[in-house]
Amino acid sequence: MAKHVQCERALKQFEGMLSKLSNVVGLGIVPVDETEKKKGPQDLAVGVYVSKMTSDGNSDVPETLTISGKSGNIEVPVRVIEQGIVQREVL
Repeated sequence: MAKHVQCERALKQFEGMLSKLSNVVGLGIVPVDETEKKKGPQDLAVGVYVSKMTSDGNSDVPETLTISGKSGNIEVPVRVIEQGIVQREVL
């Protein structure tokens, strides 16, 4: 189970690399399971928002991000979410 602070650390450490991947339109911290609506601590992941899911499941996006912890490495899960194309709104 990744904690919010661990997801923040992973996002900060890997933001540049993840942002450069094809189809990536945004990053964030999300529940591991989209159907999870329990109260209290949730399993969290780094969310990678893509414009469109590819046939290979966006295989260039890693399944986990490894960060260092006090008692060894921590695997932070990554969840790919299809967002669609993001465009600047014209006012």
